Amino acid sequence: MCITSCTQVKQTNDHCCQKSFEYVGGYPTDATIEKAYKQLDIQRATQVYLEFMSMTSQNAIFESTINDYGLTRAGDVGVYTEPGEGKSGAIGLTYNTESIYSTAFTDLKADGPTVVETPPNVLGMVDDGWMRFITDLGNAGPDQGKGGKYLLLPPGYKGEVPDGYFVFECPTYRNWVMVRGFVQNTGTGEDAINYYKKNFKIYPLATGPRDDAKYESLSFKGGDTTHPRDITYFDLLNKIVQYEPSTAFTAYELGLLKAIGIEKGKPFAPSETQKERFTEGIKIGEAISKSNAYSHRDKRARIYSDRKYETIFIGGSHEFMDEDAMLLDARLLFHYEAIVITPAMARKMVGIGSQYLGTYRDADDNFLMGDHNYKLHLPTGIPAKDFWSTTVYHPDTRSLLQNGQPKPSVSTYDEPVVNEDGSIDIYFGPDKAPEGFEKNWVKTIPGEGWFVYIRLYGPLESYFDQTWKPDDIVKLKK
Repeated sequence: MCITSCTQVKQTNDHCCQKSFEYVGGYPTDATIEKAYKQLDIQRATQVYLEFMSMTSQNAIFESTINDYGLTRAGDVGVYTEPGEGKSGAIGLTYNTESIYSTAFTDLKADGPTVVETPPNVLGMVDDGWMRFITDLGNAGPDQGKGGKYLLLPPGYKGEVPDGYFVFECPTYRNWVMVRGFVQNTGTGEDAINYYKKNFKIYPLATGPRDDAKYESLSFKGGDTTHPRDITYFDLLNKIVQYEPSTAFTAYELGLLKAIGIEKGKPFAPSETQKERFTEGIKIGEAISKSNAYSHRDKRARIYSDRKYETIFIGGSHEFMDEDAMLLDARLLFHYEAIVITPAMARKMVGIGSQYLGTYRDADDNFLMGDHNYKLHLPTGIPAKDFWSTTVYHPDTRSLLQNGQPKPSVSTYDEPVVNEDGSIDIYFGPDKAPEGFEKNWVKTIPGEGWFVYIRLYGPLESYFDQTWKPDDIVKLKK
């Protein structure tokens, strides 16, 4: 008996490809056994790449905070003190160019219960080591934008819990604490540092505020907070498994990791053959991730029936749930392309949260490329109470397009040219801005793709009821 594999070719007749799997008396031959195990190693590596992307993405932020920026202790705070160009050299998944980000992490293993004091009037959150939502901070959180004290408890904590805090138990030791401040409140430069020193504090409950906590500007310092896309992906996973409690994983997740040699308390030492197969698995996983992000098969990805814009929260759930089932491809799409999990980005929260419209294609359904000139028309009445922006990213790095401009975006704060009817036209292209529209133009790079996020902070009802919607991006004739 012979079973043939024809995945590499399009023909369908009996002679379409060489025999791949052979059996004698029902038993696999030695060659078939070798090929089968090779495929199993590759496929498991691919599955690990796809399944654990949220965890490696989140922990890559922790690693970058420590290694790229020198914020080595939990509770040290990094601040992007300059909007726009202050972030343009950094590699980070779909940063916006307007918010004055402040970022830190906890280590509940070292510090025990940890207090987070949050500023007023911010959009922030705590995500666990899987980048799963724990709580909002600020406007969408239980402090309702007034500022407040949160207490984060370690996994399985059994001790006393004092009064006066918003209390949350965390599944992981290391958790991400991030707030997005509005420039009109925080200021920029040293003013932003001083604002966060006064209003944003993270410290062990047992010791109180740290006098030696660092508050450092991350602007103009580069850094790479994205997860690895090579064999070191598995090294990072192993590091996480060794540090976090086993309760942070399901039995299936631990089994999948064990199948490729990652096991708590044991060294991860793949053979050269395994490394080759794991590398192949990463390549396949990367191709799947890119295809899933930029050509998603779920029709619910489209926000409008007559536009190309897509949501990064398919199904409207920050947990990527559809009734009692998880939308695995929706989850993968988000974690390949973005960071920050909170209901405030997924649910309808008029005037409070934020909404994101991504587009990778022009009105003719072709991918956006840097060789051509394009126009985006935003109708009058852009539904954003706080601010709106259109920001350009590269489809490989999923980070701000490195185009030589101070920032690859146009927003409320740029005071772009407004048409007589109140609408706004934004232009993209490789050469120069249309005359008189320099504030409305983003430079693109010939030979390189690009995509756009339209952000609405404090989205208004006209976005949700779709009485306002942006036009598709139109390719202009030369």
